[in-house]
Amino acid sequence: MAGKLIKKVCLLGDSSVGKTSLVRKYVYDTFDDSYIATIGTKTVKKELKIEYFGKEVELVLMIWDIIGQKEYRRVQSMSFSGTSAAMVVCDITRAETLESIRDYWVPELQKVAGKIPMVFMANKCDLVGKEGFDGSELGKLAAEHKSTYMLTSAKTGENVENAFLTLGKALVGGKGDVEVSIKTQEAKLSPAEVLDNIFSHFVEHYGQETDFAMAIIRKQCNDIGLDIKSPSKGSIVRLIDKLAEVERDTLSVGQIGKNKVERRNFLLRM
Repeated sequence: MAGKLIKKVCLLGDSSVGKTSLVRKYVYDTFDDSYIATIGTKTVKKELKIEYFGKEVELVLMIWDIIGQKEYRRVQSMSFSGTSAAMVVCDITRAETLESIRDYWVPELQKVAGKIPMVFMANKCDLVGKEGFDGSELGKLAAEHKSTYMLTSAKTGENVENAFLTLGKALVGGKGDVEVSIKTQEAKLSPAEVLDNIFSHFVEHYGQETDFAMAIIRKQCNDIGLDIKSPSKGSIVRLIDKLAEVERDTLSVGQIGKNKVERRNFLLRM
């Protein structure tokens, strides 16, 4: 195996377009048609293997399900920091959700994350005869951003796995060669990218559910007053120390020390 990549992916779009259902279908292979509003940001982890030029890359997607209400612009903006790719979702039965992608979600994402790989999804395609717009309209928008679009259904599973695999291949192949992608671990990182790596590392090694691990991270950041939009080196060092203290209840002294060293190594690439 060539190596492992850990990437943050944001799932964004208006409320009730089916973002949470898409994640549930992809990660857990279940569907629930009851509406559950996402409060803040939910995070789940999905591991997959991508074949790229004859090499197998283990890709870990940290999928951030972003709150859909536009009133929470600040929370959304903070969540976009460090994003490597995005799934942009609209509801094919509601034309206004397509307009939101064009006028709000993509511009807001790109203000923070820049031009990153995206897959556009018109969800609820199983609701035949209730379409609010033609799928080709989403295709035109995707083409403007040199991206792929798909009609998906969280209920039937149509194109759900295909959409995530397509984005995974874009992440692996984004810099041309697998070895280059993996060796970007040696490249310079911005403070936000360092923080993103530390977040992912903690979730990966803590041994608890992702939502629980992310809740711990949020508490530690709040306790030390860390600004995730503009983290200082000192605040990142304090966070590393705080996370090591948290791990005392669940991990061995040796593993805690190893984790602390690996997280500090991210700082060396700032």
